[in-house]
Amino acid sequence: MLKYPKILFHKNVIAVINTLQQEDVKGVFTAKNHPLEGITSDFIAQRKSFKISFEYDRFAPRAKSIKLNYQPKRIPFKIGDESYVFERLWFTKHSPPRLEGSVNFFHTKGYSKKAAYYYRLVFLLTDKLDFTHQIEQIYYESDLYNFNRSATKAEIDGDELIAYTFEDKENGRSYFAIESNLKQDFDTFSDKAFALKNAIGYLTGYLVGNCGYFFAYGNKQMQNISYYYYCSFRDTIKSHYSPIHSNPFAYLYEKRAIAEKLYEKKALTNVPMDVLSTLANRLYSSLDFAGAIVLILESSIASLLFMPGGFAIVLETMADLIIGDDKLKLSPIKEKPRARALRKKLMDIIDIDCNDLPVYDLKTLKVRIDNLNNMTNGKRLKAPFDILKIELNDNDLVVLEARNDFLHGRTPGTDATGISDEIDRKNKDLYHAAMRYYTLLNLLILRWVGFKGFVVNYAKMNEGFFKLKLKEPYYRK
Repeated sequence: MLKYPKILFHKNVIAVINTLQQEDVKGVFTAKNHPLEGITSDFIAQRKSFKISFEYDRFAPRAKSIKLNYQPKRIPFKIGDESYVFERLWFTKHSPPRLEGSVNFFHTKGYSKKAAYYYRLVFLLTDKLDFTHQIEQIYYESDLYNFNRSATKAEIDGDELIAYTFEDKENGRSYFAIESNLKQDFDTFSDKAFALKNAIGYLTGYLVGNCGYFFAYGNKQMQNISYYYYCSFRDTIKSHYSPIHSNPFAYLYEKRAIAEKLYEKKALTNVPMDVLSTLANRLYSSLDFAGAIVLILESSIASLLFMPGGFAIVLETMADLIIGDDKLKLSPIKEKPRARALRKKLMDIIDIDCNDLPVYDLKTLKVRIDNLNNMTNGKRLKAPFDILKIELNDNDLVVLEARNDFLHGRTPGTDATGISDEIDRKNKDLYHAAMRYYTLLNLLILRWVGFKGFVVNYAKMNEGFFKLKLKEPYYRK
């Protein structure tokens, strides 16, 4: 196993977070000639923000502007010897003389996002993150312990980033961190860190979020903290699903003979770090792909009613990303001039023969003619699998054809038996479709970024629940 070349320093990071996470933290507003000047406030850590709570003299002259819709910006606040700046303070509850609010973004005094630093982004985890059976690992040494193997790395736009977990055993807290050896501004680092975070989130089913701390350092050793910046993030997503799992016994504990055969052959492998890099770079360079990955994760924890529809939407996005400029090759008429000439002829006919139609109806006809040479939805969804040479079975094709039904709230029978009437059968068909869509998405995405291993076939894994006998492997390459 590879070793990360330098020692990582976490004691100072833990000290900062532990100080702010205490229950009895208080601070004082220090803005000169400001309505909040001199007011002492509780500063209470919450899931995605810090709660501000204080009492004030509402009859004081400067207190007149303190009310619920008051949203002061860049407010200085001091806790002990440390001075902070609140980017914005949102007041949420006013019961005079007590006022409560929240702070979602703040930093230590003197910090600038435009200046270049060596950055470490740290999240306080709600649950432990383990990617032992999803991603190739490296080990590192830190000032907490001599050996920790829960790390991986990826190169994004020429910058090598390491992502890893560490623990504060004294307080029972677990952390996830991403850092770089390259000096850069906040926006550049944060975009790369988000891409790697989303890549790991997709591969593990655990998208870390809620809140994080950006620690800025003046040198590559990254031991003495220069500044830090607290940020609120989207909610953490903890899914039951991940695209791959290299331990066959995890899912096939009741099929030990099959699991042992896969184990002996070493058939199931983790995502290598070069593939992780490709995945992270695609996320870094494409907002559409980043949105698709987040939608996969959100759909994986959605209700049974919305899950297959969410996955179906992502399939459309992935189809457009993978097909790219090859759309014309998949159209009925391959030559642009010929297609353009045909559309003009048909438009002329519409103008002559249908000029008495209402404007809206005329526009509808013209839109359809304008899209005359577009591929059908069914062909569009199947095309990326053909491009990447991924073989589809009959059940895959049934679900792909059912895409419109799911997007319009209908529940087709995904075992080719037609429309379902019984509630129990509908629920099983919805779940079967969701698991098949999810598996197909994983085949597409991982093949697209260069992975050559096996993905979990969740449709086959759950065939007993579906009451279907599927002649498919438990893992698909």
